[in-house]
Amino acid sequence: MKIILNNQSGSTNFDQALGELVDGAETLSLAVSYLQVGGWELFRRHTGGLNLPKMRIVCTDQMGITAPAAVRLAQTSGVQIRNFIGEVTYHPKVYLAHDRAGKPTRFLLGSANLSSSAFTNSIEAGLISADSTALGTLSHWFDDLFKQRSEDFTSEGLRLMEEKWRAAEVHRARARLRFRRAAVIPPLPATAPLATEDLDTLEDVFATVQLPICLLNMDYAANNIRNVGRVRAVLADWPNVVRGTRSAHGKQRSELKLLGFATGIALTPLGRQAAAAGSVEEVAQLWCAWLQQTPSAKLDAINPKLRAAKRVFTQFWKLQEEVQNYFLTHALSPGAAERPTLQIIELLCNASEVVQELSLEDIQALVPLLAQPQRLPNFVRNAVLDYQDNKGTRGWEYPDRRIVPLAWREAAKTI
Repeated sequence: MKIILNNQSGSTNFDQALGELVDGAETLSLAVSYLQVGGWELFRRHTGGLNLPKMRIVCTDQMGITAPAAVRLAQTSGVQIRNFIGEVTYHPKVYLAHDRAGKPTRFLLGSANLSSSAFTNSIEAGLISADSTALGTLSHWFDDLFKQRSEDFTSEGLRLMEEKWRAAEVHRARARLRFRRAAVIPPLPATAPLATEDLDTLEDVFATVQLPICLLNMDYAANNIRNVGRVRAVLADWPNVVRGTRSAHGKQRSELKLLGFATGIALTPLGRQAAAAGSVEEVAQLWCAWLQQTPSAKLDAINPKLRAAKRVFTQFWKLQEEVQNYFLTHALSPGAAERPTLQIIELLCNASEVVQELSLEDIQALVPLLAQPQRLPNFVRNAVLDYQDNKGTRGWEYPDRRIVPLAWREAAKTI
């Protein structure tokens, strides 16, 4: 038997204990009260080589904490995941390893649910053991739980669960952010662990971010045509671009194709209209109207990021009005004080409707947390880091992040 202690120097934490649990195992059985997306992604890093169709999980939606997205990820992976159906409070944290014959070989017990903070940073305690008597008891207990006291997640059940989860998640996230503002907690050094509630807040807010992360401008091509003004300039010079032999001309043709303005050397109907436009605002409105009217399958054939752009612009106009106004007011050449808030707003436009109730103060409370992106849940961390190092830092000297969202709203009025 080994004692597991999170956040204790010299002790094994739950992340390390999970690695020990799966070593030599064929599959696992889990009874946990809730799953979060970050916890599921961490779990999958350890269990990628196991027999997933044989894996069994029983969790609950009793408290609105289990993320429906995590359940869907488990289902997609082929795992047998079920929902506890009893009326009593369901609160176990039991992890069983099995060999190829299905015999239980080792167990992990403790206080950790399947969340990234519980497995890495928060104060948790437990034990890992191969005691045969305890294994027999736990195995029979889990078999009864799985077969008699739980049921499969249905499509309708998940839909209802998502409604409950969204309401609970918004409440939790806003409560944590209000607490953080009241406490005036300064940003911690990069080497210091964030508080558990900060890690949970990052998970609450960023758990539903969809990839790829997209922008509130026209930077959906490559490296040459990044803004509306450049699109208009290249369209105005299209005859020379078509005749040109320089590599830059080839890149311009390719990138206009990725934006829907051209196909090879010919302009599309959108391209011809945009070439005749009298202003960058008109070009942006034509592009936005085309995006809104073009079927997703056709956009995917041109550039899959274009379909993602549709959800990002739509999401922006569902955020709180004070958030929209802040972004539109400061989007052109923002100072160092405004840029982090603007970037978080743009990032949240890639999330689900959960973020639509966040106030401007809520979003600004995230700024010191996102100053340490390495603390983000693993499944979205690299994408956010790439955003902060690349496209999230460029294009702010142009008015596009004001022009294009406004054009999206105007274009929607004409459909």
